[in-house]
Formats: sequence, structure tokens, C-alpha cells
Amino acid sequence: MGATDKITCRVVDDDSRPLAGRIVIGEREDGDRIGHWMTEDDGNFVLEADGGADLDKVSFTVRNPARGGTEEPVRRRRRPDGSEAALHLSVNARSVALHGGSDHRGMNEAACTAAGPVRSHRFHTQFPELDPYDRDEELLRTLGGADGEAGAPMMESPDDPVGDAETPAGYGIFGQFVDHDLTFDPTSDIDRRNDPAALRNFRTPALDLDSLYRTNAEAAPFLYDHETDERKLLTGDAVAPDAEDGGGLSGLPGTDLQRNEQGIALIGDPRNDENVVVSQLELAFVNFHNRVVDHLRGPGSSLVEDGESVLEAAQRLVRWHYQWVVRRDFLPRICDRYVLADIEERGRQHFVPPGRTPAIPVEFGGAAYRFGHSMIRHAFDVNDEVGEVPLFPTGPGDGRNLRGGRPVPSDLVVDWSRLLDTGDGDYQPSRKIEPLLAPTLFNLPIAGDSSLAVRNLRRGKALGLASGQDVAARMGYDPIRNEAFGDESAIMEALRAQGRGADPDSPLWYYVLAEADYQQDGERLGAVGSRIVAETLIGLIEADETAYPNAAPDGWEPSLPQPTATDGYTLADITAFAAEANPDGLVIEAVDAGPGSGGDAGANGDAGDATGDALDESVTLRNAAAEPIDLTGYVIDLDGQRDDLPDATLGPEETLTVHVGAGADTATDHYLGRDAPALDDEGEVVTVYAPDGERTTRRRYVG
Repeated sequence: MGATDKITCRVVDDDSRPLAGRIVIGEREDGDRIGHWMTEDDGNFVLEADGGADLDKVSFTVRNPARGGTEEPVRRRRRPDGSEAALHLSVNARSVALHGGSDHRGMNEAACTAAGPVRSHRFHTQFPELDPYDRDEELLRTLGGADGEAGAPMMESPDDPVGDAETPAGYGIFGQFVDHDLTFDPTSDIDRRNDPAALRNFRTPALDLDSLYRTNAEAAPFLYDHETDERKLLTGDAVAPDAEDGGGLSGLPGTDLQRNEQGIALIGDPRNDENVVVSQLELAFVNFHNRVVDHLRGPGSSLVEDGESVLEAAQRLVRWHYQWVVRRDFLPRICDRYVLADIEERGRQHFVPPGRTPAIPVEFGGAAYRFGHSMIRHAFDVNDEVGEVPLFPTGPGDGRNLRGGRPVPSDLVVDWSRLLDTGDGDYQPSRKIEPLLAPTLFNLPIAGDSSLAVRNLRRGKALGLASGQDVAARMGYDPIRNEAFGDESAIMEALRAQGRGADPDSPLWYYVLAEADYQQDGERLGAVGSRIVAETLIGLIEADETAYPNAAPDGWEPSLPQPTATDGYTLADITAFAAEANPDGLVIEAVDAGPGSGGDAGANGDAGDATGDALDESVTLRNAAAEPIDLTGYVIDLDGQRDDLPDATLGPEETLTVHVGAGADTATDHYLGRDAPALDDEGEVVTVYAPDGERTTRRRYVG
């Protein structure tokens, strides 16, 4: 094959079916990239290279944005019918993406770099004048533990585990969800130096939930329910448990993401199906949207603005409450509070400066925001039936695990009250933020480097990031030299192994983790990490004209019901409100455990008056659906004590208060006639079951 300046190429699978929407990267033998393209509906793209290209000396990499940007290996390349004007690439098209296993960092809209403005969808470097941390790759592989080897410097030792943090475990997963909302670049490559100005972001640099909604219902009709209610997003049903001992929650509607016949999730960002916990968080936001639609058609109708449809109002409110949670709940849990206070008082000093077109800095995307990897546990306490389940398989045929890319077994449906603080302080905590990762993250079930630490370190080098110490000094902080982290620290161990013990500098990602341990005992990020993360996220919110600081009325605060007794509106309120999106519309409006209990744990967290009979416990049910509900055959379970509900019909928005004690039934009150308390302890759970025995809704009592 000779040199050519234009050729029509087609990407197909092993059965010769064309593959649309693939990113194809071409490069010469010397490693120089000649360009990247996206295939059309017929799998075609047109290769044009300045000065021509000898295709015998060009290799191709194919990445699938719909699978998180993971590579689909080229199995075969051929010229159809000997043509010189066409080339077919056959690839292995089935693969599952994992967070950190694909390259997806980017930014958007005329970002500014040291070379000046660049065209849209670009990366940028905040400190381009700093020299890159350009150490030998063997040092990075030693530090990060190549090939998942036991005893790697950054691997948590079973004899000296990282302690638990105050932060609930669910926030590490939420950080991953936020990351997927901001950045996606399937064209970059960790095996070479990447020019930030040449990387494209396939996400908007805003907290606008385009990973949930894409752009709108017209552009992504497959996300919406066109048969029942076009204002709602589609969901699916959890499937039968795949563990030998069975068990698990029954497959109710809304317990899994919608999936095609091959089990692939049909969602705005396929990376949100890479493990069960993040897919269930994606589902929680889907259900949250649907529950907001119900609320706006009922008691929350006043929240719909003039000229706004219910769908538009629901999307706006979901986005605003999500942005509020990021700024007022997530950041205070993971950032130094003095740094946050300084940003609120004096504004942003370095990242996403006011007045400049928003862009994702590589110091954030390629290093600082990857702090969340250290928070991820080996196993998550997903529900009260199965307890802790490993994130990834730990061996062949070893039972339950939380791998993604498949229908969710019903025994793994996540109870978010176990991973988030609903007000009772009873939750599984995350790991502390330290330069040590859980062992499971050193043996990822993906091609290439199996150590997430190695991937992060190599990506930082490929992006030309400066050392953490240089970035700290540039930001006006006294750098922490490696030896100050301790002679037994991971970086010192790796340096000694490579004969570089006197090296004072470390990769920016490592520095952020070590700084958190050094300054905050791992409870939250240190000064450098906090400022990079907080300034970037706050900056992206404040730069968005549609975000709540700019589009909401002055002094706006969350306007949706707050189902948990937390101090302020939190992520737990989103997941709890989402859990009320039941197929029949029957929801638990409030739980009142009577005198001395701390009062009503209702939807708005109103306190009780602590007066009345000692057995004055009650649960208020409400019909949130548009049609009446016949309560015949329904059962209410008060933390293990079951009673039938009355044979009555509850109209739309009507309520029925179920009292534990004795009394005369009315149209709005039903008495169980018990002579002993049923909800006398915090943390007890109220559950309602449908006539077929399926659980329809539940709420944990918080005093």
C-alpha cells in the first residue's frame, strides 16, 4: 500500500456488521498521531492526513464512547476487493468499562491554554509554566504496583488497614457519579504525552446532569417513557439473585436501570453501569426525577414556573438540588473547611477564574479529583439481607459481587440508608483519604494495567502534570517534601527501591492523597487538594447561567421535601425521596414515634410536640399517584410487626394515618389496637407490602 491523502474506512465487528459512533485514532510507527475520527451510522470514516500516510505504517485504535471509551481491539484489517480507496477494520466489539480504566478527561468551549484560545471541547493546563514530573516509568510502576502484585507501596496492607472516615461510604460513589457528569474523553491515551489542547471533552463542563438527561427528550428519546408518561425516565426490574443461597429483594419496577435484551444499560453515560453501586446511584437519580414529576403534578405544583412544562420544571429542580448537594453537602465533607470558607469569602484564586469560559483543568481531572479512589472500599454494605458484598470478583465462582454491565440481581438492590447518613449516624463509612488503595483496585478485571494506581500515575505523566510540591509552591503553599510523609510512606519505599531516596518530589495525585493524610488525618483533603477540587466544582457551578446561583431567586434553598432528619439538605434526601417513586404510588408521608422520640420524621423533618399518650405512634401513608389505590390486601410492617391495612380506597393525594394504639377508625385514621410500642428505637424500619407480597415502599425511623 502506498501513501494516500484520503481513504474511506469502515469499522465492523467480527460478523461484518458496521459499528457507528466509534472513535478511531490513527498513528504512525514513530508514535505520531495522524488524527482521530468518529464513525458514521454505516461505520465509515474518511481518513485524511496532511502530507499523506503510508497505511502499511499506520496502526489504528478503536474506542467505544458508549462503553466508557474502552478500547475494542482491531482483530483484522483488509482491503475489500483489493481496493486502494477503502479499508475495513474488524474489531472485538464487546467490553465493559471501569472507572479509571478509560481515558475521559477533558473540558469544553474555547478553553485558554499557554498557547492562547483553542477551539471548543478542549482541555487546559492551569500551570503550563511548571516543568512536568517526568520520572522513569519504572518508578511509577513500583509505586503503583504493576500487575496487581501484593505488597505494592500504595496497596493497603491487611495487617495495617486504613481506618474508617467520618464520611459515609456512598460519597465515594457519588464523587464518581459527579466525575462522569463532567468529563469524558475517549480519544486520549495514557501511553504517551498528550497535549491538553488536543483532547476533546464529550461532556459539558457543568454540573447539569447531561450524563442523566443527555441534552433533551428529543435528542435521547430512548431515555423516556413514551407509553405511560413522557415526562418520566424509564427504569427496569431487578432480576432473580445469581448467588446459590438466593434470597434478596423481589424484582419491583424501578429497582434496576432499563436494559436492552443483552443486559446493557440504556442510560446517558454507560460508565454509570460499571459497578452495581454506581448503577444504583444512577437509578436513584432516575427515580428522583420521576418522583419530582409526581410531586409537581400534586402538592408541589406551585414550583412549576410560568411558561414551563412539568418535564422542564422537574429537570430544573433535579439539577438545582443536585448542584446544591455538591456544593453544600459533598464539598464540606471532603474539603478543608478553612479553604472552603476562604473561597466563599475571597473567591477563587486559581481554578476556573470568574469571567473566563469554563474549562476542566488537568490538575483537577488528571490528579486531584482522583482522590476518591482512596475512599472506595473492598466491599459495600448494600442492604440488610446480604450485608457487605465485594466490589469486584475475588476469584472464580465465589458468589456475590458488585461487577457491573449486567442486570442487577434483586439481592443486590442498594438500600442507600446503609451507605448514607439519614440522620441517625448509622451507616457504613468510607475509607480515609490516604496514599493507600484497597487491594481490589490493584486487580481490575480489564485489559492493560490491572492496577488503578499505576493507571492514575501513568495518566498524570502522559498529561505532563507537574509534581505536587511544585503545584503547592505555585499556589502559595509551603510544599511538603517526600521525607516529611515518613520513612515508611509509599513514596519513600518506592524511591528506595529505585535508588532515588533523595528525590523531594512526588506525582500530583500521590501528593494530594499524602497531603490529606498529613494535614487532615485522612478525614478530608488538605490545602492543595481542597483548593483544586473546591475551586473547580464551585467555579463550574457559578459559571453556568442555568445553575441555581444564577437562575434561581435570591436566597434559594432546596424546595423539595426533605425526607430525612439530617442537618440541611443532603444526598440522603435525594435517595430517600427517590425511594418513594413506587409503581403504585403509595408512599410513607411521615413516621411519628410519639412522646420522647424526637418527634415526627416526616417529609419536611418537622418536630413533634412530645405530648399525648405513650402509645401515640403513627405512620401516615399518602397516594402520590394520579389514580385511586385500593388498600385491600396491603400490609404494613412496623420493624417486624405486621398488620393488614383496612379495606379502603385512597384517592389521589389523600392520606391515611395508621395509629399503633387503640381508637375508632375513620376515613383518614386507622387504629391497630396494640398495647405496646412498635417504633420505640431509632433506626427501625416501616415497610408497606402490596397484596402480592411485593415490597412497595419503606422508611427508616429517625428520632
